[in-house]
Amino acid sequence: MDNTKLLHALHNLQEVFVEKESELTALDREIGDGDHGVNMKRGFNAVKDKVAEGSTEDILKQTGMTLMSSIGGASGPLYGFSFVKMSEVAKDEIDAENLKQLIDVFAQTVSSKGKVTGGEKTMYDVISNAEKVLEESGRLKLEDLQKLADDTEDMIATKGRAAYFKEKSKGTIDPGAQSAVYILNAFDLEEE
Repeated sequence: MDNTKLLHALHNLQEVFVEKESELTALDREIGDGDHGVNMKRGFNAVKDKVAEGSTEDILKQTGMTLMSSIGGASGPLYGFSFVKMSEVAKDEIDAENLKQLIDVFAQTVSSKGKVTGGEKTMYDVISNAEKVLEESGRLKLEDLQKLADDTEDMIATKGRAAYFKEKSKGTIDPGAQSAVYILNAFDLEEE
């Protein structure tokens, strides 16, 4: 995946989040404050408007800075800072090996910034397991990533706003885990 394909994939997320806004909002209404869909749509509208040409590194960094300034709540800093950190290890041409490095940095950044580990019903539950999906299939296919988000349905939230719901958080997919599915799927090397 070169810089042109990466830019196209990130711009394409704008359409994905427009389409998925109500789904993410419905999930967030269950165990949050109901604004995750709106926030993700706003963030990737801004990415499409503001992130233009550049090297792979530039595109990732611009995306991160844009997300930080345009997504509210915890997701903006978590996704934004992750993209900035990923830009530091990105190669001009993202191959399978470099993609593993990017996912690793993504997971480490979300873990340290969000102070989360696995099994806490957060976006980290998808991001931290994406490398295994990549190793098993050589891809970041939507259905494989979706299984990771689906796994959060049976978890009890211990972080973020969802933690206030305690046992009642069970039975709903974490909205951040769901948005992470779409973001990671944009990095599927086989997608055209």
